Amino acid sequence: MNIKKTRAATVGAMALALTLSGCASGSVDGSGSTAAASGSAGLTRVTYGLFPSSTVAALQIAIDKGYFEKQGIDLKLVVGAGSSAAQLPALATGELDFMLASPVTALTATTQGLDVRIVDGVTQNDPKIVEDSTAVVVGASSGIKSARDLEGKKVSVNALGSIGEIGIREAVAKDGGDPKKVTFVQLSFPEVAAQIEAGQIDAGMAGSPFMQQVVAKGGRVVSDFIHDTGLGANELVTISSGKRVDSDTDLVKRFTAAMKEALPFLTENNDLIRAAMPAALGTDPAAAAKVKLSIYNPDVSQETIQLFADLLVKYGIVSTKPDVDKVIWKP
Repeated sequence: MNIKKTRAATVGAMALALTLSGCASGSVDGSGSTAAASGSAGLTRVTYGLFPSSTVAALQIAIDKGYFEKQGIDLKLVVGAGSSAAQLPALATGELDFMLASPVTALTATTQGLDVRIVDGVTQNDPKIVEDSTAVVVGASSGIKSARDLEGKKVSVNALGSIGEIGIREAVAKDGGDPKKVTFVQLSFPEVAAQIEAGQIDAGMAGSPFMQQVVAKGGRVVSDFIHDTGLGANELVTISSGKRVDSDTDLVKRFTAAMKEALPFLTENNDLIRAAMPAALGTDPAAAAKVKLSIYNPDVSQETIQLFADLLVKYGIVSTKPDVDKVIWKP
Protein backbone atom coordinates (compact mmCIF):
# COMPACT_ATOMS: atom_id res chain seq x y z
CA MET A 1 0.00 0.00 0.00
CA ASN A 2 1.37 3.40 -0.94
CA ILE A 3 0.46 5.66 1.96
CA LYS A 4 2.55 8.73 1.17
CA LYS A 5 0.63 11.78 0.00
CA THR A 6 1.37 15.48 -0.27
CA ARG A 7 -0.28 18.42 1.38
CA ALA A 8 -2.01 18.95 -1.96
CA ALA A 9 -4.57 16.39 -0.82
CA THR A 10 -5.79 18.66 1.94
CA VAL A 11 -5.54 21.79 -0.18
CA GLY A 12 -7.35 19.94 -2.94
CA ALA A 13 -10.27 19.25 -0.62
CA MET A 14 -10.40 22.94 0.21
CA ALA A 15 -10.30 23.87 -3.45
CA LEU A 16 -13.04 21.40 -4.28
CA ALA A 17 -15.18 22.89 -1.55
CA LEU A 18 -14.68 26.32 -3.08
CA THR A 19 -15.55 25.00 -6.54
CA LEU A 20 -18.72 23.38 -5.27
CA SER A 21 -19.84 26.24 -3.05
CA GLY A 22 -21.84 27.80 -5.86
CA CYS A 23 -23.71 24.59 -6.66
CA ALA A 24 -27.27 23.85 -5.65
CA SER A 25 -27.85 22.67 -2.12
CA GLY A 26 -28.95 19.13 -1.51
CA SER A 27 -29.16 16.69 1.35
CA VAL A 28 -27.09 13.54 1.57
CA ASP A 29 -30.08 11.45 0.57
CA GLY A 30 -30.93 13.77 -2.31
CA SER A 31 -34.08 15.22 -0.79
CA GLY A 32 -33.09 18.88 -1.06
CA SER A 33 -31.74 21.42 1.42
CA THR A 34 -31.35 19.61 4.71
CA ALA A 35 -32.25 22.51 6.98
CA ALA A 36 -35.49 23.04 5.08
CA ALA A 37 -36.36 19.35 4.84
CA SER A 38 -38.93 17.82 7.14
CA GLY A 39 -37.66 14.92 9.20
CA SER A 40 -39.56 12.31 11.18
CA ALA A 41 -42.55 13.50 13.22
CA GLY A 42 -42.25 17.00 11.77
CA LEU A 43 -38.72 17.53 13.06
CA THR A 44 -36.14 19.49 11.07
CA ARG A 45 -33.81 17.05 9.36
CA VAL A 46 -30.19 18.01 10.04
CA THR A 47 -27.03 16.24 8.88
CA TYR A 48 -23.78 16.10 10.84
CA GLY A 49 -20.57 14.88 9.23
CA LEU A 50 -17.79 13.26 11.20
CA PHE A 51 -14.84 10.88 10.82
CA PRO A 52 -14.39 7.52 12.60
CA SER A 53 -13.77 8.17 16.30
CA SER A 54 -15.44 7.59 19.65
CA THR A 55 -17.48 10.74 19.03
CA VAL A 56 -19.59 8.79 16.53
CA ALA A 57 -20.80 6.59 19.38
CA ALA A 58 -21.14 9.58 21.72
CA LEU A 59 -23.38 11.57 19.39
CA GLN A 60 -25.48 8.52 18.60
CA ILE A 61 -26.18 8.24 22.32
CA ALA A 62 -27.12 11.94 22.42
CA ILE A 63 -29.56 11.30 19.58
CA ASP A 64 -31.02 8.21 21.27
CA LYS A 65 -31.44 10.12 24.54
CA GLY A 66 -33.57 12.73 22.76
CA TYR A 67 -31.40 15.83 23.20
CA PHE A 68 -31.80 16.88 19.58
CA GLU A 69 -35.45 15.87 19.31
CA LYS A 70 -36.12 18.17 22.27
CA GLN A 71 -34.89 21.03 20.07
CA GLY A 72 -37.01 19.93 17.10
CA ILE A 73 -34.08 18.33 15.27
CA ASP A 74 -33.88 14.94 13.54
CA LEU A 75 -30.08 14.57 13.50
CA LYS A 76 -28.47 12.17 11.03
CA LEU A 77 -24.79 11.26 11.40
CA VAL A 78 -22.78 10.96 8.17
CA VAL A 79 -19.51 9.14 8.81
CA GLY A 80 -16.76 9.78 6.26
CA ALA A 81 -13.25 8.41 6.02
CA GLY A 82 -9.93 9.93 7.05
CA SER A 83 -10.20 13.55 8.14
CA SER A 84 -12.72 16.35 8.39
CA ALA A 85 -11.21 18.22 5.42
CA ALA A 86 -12.60 15.52 3.11
CA GLN A 87 -16.16 16.49 4.08
CA LEU A 88 -15.77 20.22 3.45
CA PRO A 89 -17.25 20.01 -0.08
CA ALA A 90 -20.44 18.53 1.38
CA LEU A 91 -20.60 21.34 3.95
CA ALA A 92 -20.12 23.94 1.21
CA THR A 93 -22.93 22.55 -0.95
CA GLY A 94 -25.37 22.16 1.93
CA GLU A 95 -25.34 18.36 1.94
CA LEU A 96 -24.03 18.66 5.49
CA ASP A 97 -25.40 21.26 7.88
CA PHE A 98 -22.70 20.77 10.50
CA MET A 99 -19.56 18.70 10.84
CA LEU A 100 -17.01 17.65 13.42
CA ALA A 101 -13.59 19.13 12.74
CA SER A 102 -10.32 20.27 14.16
CA PRO A 103 -10.15 24.07 14.43
CA VAL A 104 -7.40 23.76 11.79
CA THR A 105 -9.98 22.74 9.20
CA ALA A 106 -12.07 25.85 9.75
CA LEU A 107 -9.12 28.23 9.98
CA THR A 108 -7.35 26.87 6.90
CA ALA A 109 -10.58 26.93 4.90
CA THR A 110 -11.09 30.62 5.61
CA THR A 111 -7.65 31.45 4.22
CA GLN A 112 -8.73 29.70 0.99
CA GLY A 113 -11.80 31.94 0.72
CA LEU A 114 -14.38 29.54 2.18
CA ASP A 115 -16.83 30.99 4.70
CA VAL A 116 -16.72 28.54 7.63
CA ARG A 117 -17.70 29.18 11.24
CA ILE A 118 -16.96 27.40 14.51
CA VAL A 119 -20.33 27.14 16.27
CA ASP A 120 -19.43 25.15 19.38
CA GLY A 121 -16.81 23.03 21.06
CA VAL A 122 -17.04 19.24 21.16
CA THR A 123 -14.02 17.55 22.76
CA GLN A 124 -11.45 18.81 25.20
CA ASN A 125 -8.22 17.07 26.16
CA ASP A 126 -8.22 15.67 29.68
CA PRO A 127 -4.84 16.76 31.12
CA LYS A 128 -4.87 13.83 33.56
CA ILE A 129 -5.12 11.13 30.85
CA VAL A 130 -2.61 10.53 28.05
CA GLU A 131 -4.77 8.19 25.96
CA ASP A 132 -8.03 10.16 25.99
CA SER A 133 -7.66 11.76 22.57
CA THR A 134 -5.11 11.71 19.76
CA ALA A 135 -1.43 11.09 20.45
CA VAL A 136 1.67 9.72 18.72
CA VAL A 137 2.17 5.98 19.11
CA VAL A 138 5.00 3.60 18.19
CA GLY A 139 5.40 -0.16 18.03
CA ALA A 140 6.88 -2.42 20.69
CA SER A 141 10.33 -2.56 19.08
CA SER A 142 10.69 1.17 18.42
CA GLY A 143 13.57 3.13 19.89
CA ILE A 144 11.56 6.36 19.85
CA LYS A 145 11.09 7.58 23.42
CA SER A 146 9.83 11.16 23.11
CA ALA A 147 8.77 13.86 20.66
CA ARG A 148 12.39 14.86 20.05
CA ASP A 149 13.15 11.37 18.71
CA LEU A 150 10.62 11.90 15.88
CA GLU A 151 13.25 14.05 14.16
CA GLY A 152 14.27 12.25 10.96
CA LYS A 153 11.37 9.79 11.20
CA LYS A 154 8.28 9.08 9.09
CA VAL A 155 5.16 9.93 11.06
CA SER A 156 1.54 9.54 9.98
CA VAL A 157 -1.20 12.09 10.59
CA ASN A 158 -4.83 11.76 9.56
CA ALA A 159 -4.52 14.83 7.33
CA LEU A 160 -1.53 16.82 6.17
CA GLY A 161 -1.60 20.42 7.37
CA SER A 162 -3.84 19.36 10.26
CA ILE A 163 -3.74 19.60 14.05
CA GLY A 164 -1.53 16.53 13.88
CA GLU A 165 1.11 18.19 11.74
CA ILE A 166 1.26 21.54 13.54
CA GLY A 167 0.90 19.94 16.98
CA ILE A 168 3.58 17.31 16.45
CA ARG A 169 5.98 19.83 14.91
CA GLU A 170 5.48 22.13 17.89
CA ALA A 171 5.91 19.24 20.35
CA VAL A 172 9.19 18.26 18.64
CA ALA A 173 10.39 21.87 18.85
CA LYS A 174 9.44 22.17 22.52
CA ASP A 175 11.34 18.93 23.22
CA GLY A 176 14.51 20.28 21.61
CA GLY A 177 14.23 18.64 18.19
CA ASP A 178 14.08 20.06 14.67
CA PRO A 179 10.45 20.00 13.49
CA LYS A 180 11.54 20.53 9.87
CA LYS A 181 13.19 17.11 9.87
CA VAL A 182 9.99 15.15 10.50
CA THR A 183 8.47 13.53 7.39
CA PHE A 184 4.69 13.39 7.49
CA VAL A 185 2.44 11.01 5.56
CA GLN A 186 -1.33 10.89 5.52
CA LEU A 187 -3.04 7.87 7.00
CA SER A 188 -6.45 7.27 8.58
CA PHE A 189 -6.56 6.20 12.23
CA PRO A 190 -7.85 2.65 11.55
CA GLU A 191 -4.75 1.96 9.40
CA VAL A 192 -2.10 3.10 11.88
CA ALA A 193 -1.63 -0.13 13.83
CA ALA A 194 -1.11 -2.26 10.70
CA GLN A 195 1.27 0.23 9.09
CA ILE A 196 3.42 0.48 12.23
CA GLU A 197 3.56 -3.30 12.41
CA ALA A 198 4.51 -3.51 8.71
CA GLY A 199 7.29 -0.95 9.16
CA GLN A 200 5.75 1.49 6.69
CA ILE A 201 5.82 4.29 9.27
CA ASP A 202 7.99 4.90 12.33
CA ALA A 203 5.20 6.43 14.40
CA GLY A 204 1.59 7.39 13.90
CA MET A 205 -1.05 9.75 15.17
CA ALA A 206 -4.04 7.80 16.43
CA GLY A 207 -7.11 8.32 18.57
CA SER A 208 -9.39 6.05 20.56
CA PRO A 209 -9.99 3.18 20.03
CA PHE A 210 -7.22 2.81 17.43
CA MET A 211 -4.46 4.01 19.75
CA GLN A 212 -5.35 1.18 22.12
CA GLN A 213 -4.87 -1.35 19.31
CA VAL A 214 -1.19 -0.35 19.13
CA VAL A 215 -0.75 -0.33 22.90
CA ALA A 216 -2.38 -3.77 23.19
CA LYS A 217 0.40 -5.18 20.99
CA GLY A 218 3.14 -3.81 23.21
CA GLY A 219 3.36 -0.35 21.64
CA ARG A 220 3.28 2.90 23.58
CA VAL A 221 2.44 6.59 23.45
CA VAL A 222 5.52 8.77 22.92
CA SER A 223 3.93 12.20 22.60
CA ASP A 224 0.72 13.59 24.05
CA PHE A 225 1.25 16.46 21.64
CA ILE A 226 -2.13 18.16 21.97
CA HIS A 227 -1.77 18.55 25.72
CA ASP A 228 1.93 19.42 25.53
CA THR A 229 1.38 22.26 23.06
CA GLY A 230 -1.66 23.84 24.73
CA LEU A 231 -4.14 22.94 21.99
CA GLY A 232 -6.32 20.73 24.18
CA ALA A 233 -9.07 23.15 25.20
CA ASN A 234 -10.66 22.82 21.75
CA GLU A 235 -9.33 19.67 20.17
CA LEU A 236 -12.47 19.15 18.11
CA VAL A 237 -15.28 21.60 17.35
CA THR A 238 -18.48 21.76 15.35
CA ILE A 239 -18.31 23.87 12.20
CA SER A 240 -20.92 25.06 9.75
CA SER A 241 -20.96 27.18 6.63
CA GLY A 242 -21.38 30.93 6.85
CA LYS A 243 -24.40 30.56 4.58
CA ARG A 244 -26.14 28.17 6.97
CA VAL A 245 -25.31 30.28 10.02
CA ASP A 246 -26.55 33.50 8.41
CA SER A 247 -29.65 32.07 6.72
CA ASP A 248 -30.93 29.88 9.56
CA THR A 249 -29.67 31.29 12.83
CA ASP A 250 -32.59 29.70 14.68
CA LEU A 251 -31.49 26.23 13.57
CA VAL A 252 -27.92 26.89 14.73
CA LYS A 253 -29.19 28.11 18.10
CA ARG A 254 -31.34 24.99 18.52
CA PHE A 255 -28.47 22.71 17.51
CA THR A 256 -25.99 24.34 19.89
CA ALA A 257 -28.59 24.27 22.69
CA ALA A 258 -28.88 20.50 22.21
CA MET A 259 -25.10 20.11 22.30
CA LYS A 260 -24.84 22.27 25.41
CA GLU A 261 -27.13 19.82 27.22
CA ALA A 262 -25.84 16.60 25.66
CA LEU A 263 -22.08 17.03 26.01
CA PRO A 264 -21.93 17.26 29.83
CA PHE A 265 -24.16 14.17 29.99
CA LEU A 266 -21.71 12.30 27.74
CA THR A 267 -18.75 13.30 29.90
CA GLU A 268 -20.54 11.93 32.97
CA ASN A 269 -21.58 8.70 31.22
CA ASN A 270 -18.47 7.38 29.49
CA ASP A 271 -19.58 3.79 30.01
CA LEU A 272 -22.52 4.36 27.66
CA ILE A 273 -20.10 5.52 24.95
CA ARG A 274 -17.83 2.52 25.43
CA ALA A 275 -20.81 0.18 25.23
CA ALA A 276 -21.97 1.82 21.99
CA MET A 277 -18.60 1.70 20.23
CA PRO A 278 -18.79 -1.89 18.92
CA ALA A 279 -22.02 -1.14 17.01
CA ALA A 280 -21.02 2.39 15.96
CA LEU A 281 -17.41 1.70 14.98
CA GLY A 282 -16.94 -2.07 14.85
CA THR A 283 -14.64 -1.88 17.87
CA ASP A 284 -13.84 -5.10 19.69
CA PRO A 285 -15.96 -5.01 22.88
CA ALA A 286 -12.98 -5.85 25.10
CA ALA A 287 -10.93 -3.01 23.58
CA ALA A 288 -13.86 -0.58 23.77
CA ALA A 289 -14.25 -1.28 27.49
CA LYS A 290 -10.70 0.01 28.09
CA VAL A 291 -10.93 3.18 25.99
CA LYS A 292 -10.10 6.47 27.70
CA LEU A 293 -12.33 9.28 26.48
CA SER A 294 -11.91 13.02 26.11
CA ILE A 295 -13.99 15.57 27.99
CA TYR A 296 -17.05 16.64 26.00
CA ASN A 297 -17.40 20.40 26.34
CA PRO A 298 -19.39 22.86 24.19
CA ASP A 299 -17.28 25.91 25.13
CA VAL A 300 -15.02 27.62 22.58
CA SER A 301 -11.78 29.18 23.83
CA GLN A 302 -10.79 32.14 21.67
CA GLU A 303 -7.28 31.98 23.13
CA THR A 304 -6.88 28.37 22.00
CA ILE A 305 -8.30 29.03 18.53
CA GLN A 306 -5.83 31.92 18.22
CA LEU A 307 -2.97 29.55 19.12
CA PHE A 308 -4.09 27.23 16.33
CA ALA A 309 -4.02 30.18 13.92
CA ASP A 310 -0.54 31.23 15.06
CA LEU A 311 0.89 27.72 14.60
CA LEU A 312 -0.64 27.40 11.14
CA VAL A 313 1.37 30.45 10.10
CA LYS A 314 4.50 29.40 12.03
CA TYR A 315 4.73 26.07 10.22
CA GLY A 316 3.82 27.36 6.79
CA ILE A 317 0.45 25.63 6.45
CA VAL A 318 -1.11 28.99 5.53
CA SER A 319 0.51 32.20 4.37
CA THR A 320 -2.17 34.53 5.77
CA LYS A 321 -3.11 34.47 9.44
CA PRO A 322 -6.80 33.51 9.81
CA ASP A 323 -9.21 36.05 11.31
CA VAL A 324 -10.24 34.25 14.49
CA ASP A 325 -12.89 36.83 15.40
CA LYS A 326 -14.67 36.13 12.12
CA VAL A 327 -14.37 32.35 12.34
CA ILE A 328 -15.91 31.97 15.80
CA TRP A 329 -19.71 32.28 15.62
CA LYS A 330 -21.20 34.54 18.26
CA PRO A 331 -24.99 34.11 18.68
